[in-house]
Amino acid sequence: MHKMMSTNDQRALSDIRNQTLSILEGVLDGAREVVIIDAPNQRNIGDSLIWEGELAYLKLLGVRIKYATDIRGYDSRDVRRRLPVDGGVVLLHGGGNFGDLWEGHQRLRERVVQELPEYKIVQLSQSIFFADESRAALANARLANHKNFVTLIRDSLSMERAATQLPGVKTIFCPDMALGYTPIVPEGETPTRAPALAIARADHESASGLQGIPETWLDGIAIEKTDWARVAGFSPQWKFARRIAWFDWQIKRLRRKTGAPIPVVPANLMLRVLGVLNRRNVKDAVRLYVGREIIVVDRLHAHVLASLLGIPNVLLDNNYKKLGGVFDDYTGRFETATYVVGLDDARAATIEVLER
Repeated sequence: MHKMMSTNDQRALSDIRNQTLSILEGVLDGAREVVIIDAPNQRNIGDSLIWEGELAYLKLLGVRIKYATDIRGYDSRDVRRRLPVDGGVVLLHGGGNFGDLWEGHQRLRERVVQELPEYKIVQLSQSIFFADESRAALANARLANHKNFVTLIRDSLSMERAATQLPGVKTIFCPDMALGYTPIVPEGETPTRAPALAIARADHESASGLQGIPETWLDGIAIEKTDWARVAGFSPQWKFARRIAWFDWQIKRLRRKTGAPIPVVPANLMLRVLGVLNRRNVKDAVRLYVGREIIVVDRLHAHVLASLLGIPNVLLDNNYKKLGGVFDDYTGRFETATYVVGLDDARAATIEVLER
């Protein structure tokens, strides 16, 4: 049977959502039309959860999305054709790529701010981490040069980093927007599966060691181990939508190269394509979670999704305390969530839940 959030967790979630809505309404300052740049178009389910949360908040505020583009499809001319300067705001998709660990997204962020000086630009909720102080200084110089740019930051630790590394950038604390998403649980019988699930990251943010746990980690209790890239992006529907996005990239590349006014994929169709990709990612993750007794994670949104579904979860951190920062500020209010340091503590906490 599917678990539900406790009354206390529902109350905590309501507080977080109300806080986020208030902050978002304030930075939009009456705007009713937006574009979203750097929309997720890949297999990272965490980004898809953020996207779904962003859409939910904008819908509640009555804000219309005129145009959305992923990291490769952005063109300032498209923004100017579709969004009025008066009453329109450019939004940058939130997440955990503000800094020098994911340089492509950071370059896009700075490019958008430089190319659209006449617009108000809002960076939706992000974590911030620069390992290279000179790269942080360059980002600060480029972003601070814009007269109407504001960054929403999703944890106090990142706020402290921004105060030191981005002193010229206006920042506002705002919870992670994935918490605005309400999961849709599939109907039907709960599948028989391992009671424990580990979502273990395998990229350069990995620091927990969770990726290396053996099948015998829980002393005879079955545990399934995977990562987002092995969960999402395999359905025919997802692949078809991805092909449309690829076609759009090729057209835009040709348009930039030749300067010719070549028609691109219509804005409303691209918004639908991005919707299909991200809804499918989230749907696949929810299906993976249903029926689990506990989920062990070192991905932030693996923890967020488990909490939204009312499933007990144990979280270990990444290499710059992205999970711990958010947990300390607000997701630690969820009764289902347990933050630990080290695999031994994670294992003990997991076994304790399973033996209740």
